Amino acid sequence: MERQARELSMMNNDDPRAGFRLIHPLRVRYNEADMQGIVFNANYLVYADIGITAYFRALAEATFPEETSLHAADFLGHFGGDCWVRHADVDFRAPAHADEMLDVALRITRFGRTSFSTLVHIIRDGTLLNAVKLTQVWFDRETEKVSPVAEGFIEAVNAFETISPTREGAA
Repeated sequence: MERQARELSMMNNDDPRAGFRLIHPLRVRYNEADMQGIVFNANYLVYADIGITAYFRALAEATFPEETSLHAADFLGHFGGDCWVRHADVDFRAPAHADEMLDVALRITRFGRTSFSTLVHIIRDGTLLNAVKLTQVWFDRETEKVSPVAEGFIEAVNAFETISPTREGAA
């Protein structure tokens, strides 16, 4: 009950960082902006991908603290799989500019049978600039075929997240 109340409080909060355990700082580089100094739209997906890498690194450190040399890319291999993006939605709210400091906040929001969803907030000084929703598909590294999301991965995410992801289509 207490956890559910905390989750509801975070979801109704105006702070775009609320409910995110992973918040990664990022400086906009000059080449990511146009001549007016505004970030090109496609770079928000790059920022989301940087957030995913930071998330998997933090999740690996929390899940396997004894493995100090574990690379974020190898983390999913511990669970016998990997993932790729199947779908992306980008909600542009305000522009970022060259040389600004941004925060990339990321959390996993949903698990399906063979996929999971992530929510990424790109934030400047408490202002939500961009919300990216990604659907990622789990696949077997050897066969490169879509397969059920590994239970060990789901358990690691549930232990890590501030707000537990929803679960759909579980076996």
